[in-house]
Amino acid sequence: RDFPILGESSLKAAKAALAVYMINPNKYIDFYYAALNHKQQFNDESILSIIKSIGIAEEDFKVSLAKNADAIDKMIQSTRELAQNINIRGTPAIIVGDTFIGGAA
Repeated sequence: RDFPILGESSLKAAKAALAVYMINPNKYIDFYYAALNHKQQFNDESILSIIKSIGIAEEDFKVSLAKNADAIDKMIQSTRELAQNINIRGTPAIIVGDTFIGGAA
């Protein structure tokens, strides 16, 4: 799940990832690998650069982001609520069965 915890920059990246997923689920992981190699805060320009580098057209991305804005916001809110309910405060956080492996606090 996308869990933006580092402010506006990580929120932009999470929304972009979900918009990419809604265009082509196979490109979702490509976006994340490219984003992990991005060493600065995300802004509109850097996100568009990543989008283009993974073969998504800028216009398709912008349409997906706008068309799916409510659904994307609901997905992120759902993740935040889940994290709060099970006391996750950082990433990475992994749950396997009944075992919780916590991320940073």
